[in-house]
Amino acid sequence: MSTMAFDKEIYNRVSKVKLLPALVNSKRMLKIIYDQTCAVKELESIIGYDCSLAANLVLTGNTSSYGHRGEVSTLSKAITVLGLDQVRWVCLFSLMTDWLPNECVIGEAHRERLWKHSFVASKIAVEISGHRPWMNVEEAFLLGLTYDIGWQIMAVCFRSQFEDILKTAARNKVPPWWIEARYGMSHTQIAFYLGAQRALPECFQAVAAFHHIPEKSSSFKTEVTLISLVDVLAHAREHPEAMNEELTLSRCKRLNICEDEWSGYQQRLDRIWFEADHLWRMLQ
Repeated sequence: MSTMAFDKEIYNRVSKVKLLPALVNSKRMLKIIYDQTCAVKELESIIGYDCSLAANLVLTGNTSSYGHRGEVSTLSKAITVLGLDQVRWVCLFSLMTDWLPNECVIGEAHRERLWKHSFVASKIAVEISGHRPWMNVEEAFLLGLTYDIGWQIMAVCFRSQFEDILKTAARNKVPPWWIEARYGMSHTQIAFYLGAQRALPECFQAVAAFHHIPEKSSSFKTEVTLISLVDVLAHAREHPEAMNEELTLSRCKRLNICEDEWSGYQQRLDRIWFEADHLWRMLQ
C-alpha cells in the first residue's frame, strides 16, 4: 500500500483513540443489546445500525489478545471472536459518553449527519456487492458502514477543525474533502492511521485511505473502487453532479456496472434515505 504523509501530531492523537462514542445514544439499543434472550443475529443487526459500535467491535476483535490480528472483517466474526459478554461491554462503553471530555462529544446535528451517511452507504454497498460474485456481502456491508470513520475520529479528536471544514464546505457548496487539506489533515489519512495502528484487515485500510482516489491504491483496487462508487451515491443528495461525471462512469465500467444498473441505484436512493430518516427517529 502506498505510504501516506506522516504527521506526528495527528498520528499521536489518533493513537489515543480506544473506542468511539456511539452516534445513536439510545436506551432502546442498550436494552436490546443487554437482553439475555436476544439472538446473536438480532444483536448483530442492531449493532449494524451504528458505525461506531461496528467499528469498535472490529477494532477490538483485531487486537493481538484475541489471536485474530488483521483477520476480523465482518460483524459476525467479531461477535464470535469476542464472545457475547465482551460484545455487550464494548457496546455499553460506546453508548455511554460520560467518560468523554466535553470537547470530544459529537453534537446532535453532526451525529445525525454521520449516522445517516454510514447507514445509507452500507445499504448501497450491500446492493452493489450482491451483483459482484467476487465480493463478500457481509464484508461489503461493514466496509460501507465504516469506510468514512475518519470523519468521526476527526469530530472526536479535532473538533474545531472538523466543524470549520463542514462550515466552509457548506458555504462554498463543495464536498468537505475538497478543502480539508487546508487544515493540515484529511479524514482518509486519519482513518488510515487508525487502521494501521490497530491492525485492521488490509482491505479496510486500503478502502479508508483511497476511496476518493481508488486509482492510486496499490492493492484491493476493485474493493476500493466499489466503495468509491458507494461514496458518490451516498453523497448524491448534496452533490448529484458527481453521479454522472466521466471519472465516476469510468469506475462503473471497471466493475462492469452497466448504465441500467447504475441508474437503478440512483432511483433507489430516495427509498434508502427515507428508511434512514425513519430509523434515526425511531432509535432516539
